[in-house]
Amino acid sequence: MPKLYEVVSPARQMELAVQSRSPARLAQTFAAFVGQFYDRAAFDALARQASALYEMESPDRASAFRAHLDRRLCDRYHTPVAWEVAPASRDQAA
Repeated sequence: MPKLYEVVSPARQMELAVQSRSPARLAQTFAAFVGQFYDRAAFDALARQASALYEMESPDRASAFRAHLDRRLCDRYHTPVAWEVAPASRDQAA
């Protein structure tokens, strides 16, 4: 029998996580796995995705997720998430 992560897309997995976990709990889980990401930019992108999903439910839930995650990352001696990302200019992309 296949595992859930094998049959559900990563985007849907994130939606389910946001629906089933409080912002504080999901932030705790994210912070626990920050060291597992080779590329910190990928971790930040995943955190921004979760924040955007919480934002669709409620701005307060998104704000709570961001605040809890940044606090937990600092507690673990990691930098906060880059929540605002400037779009790449054409010069940087080339």
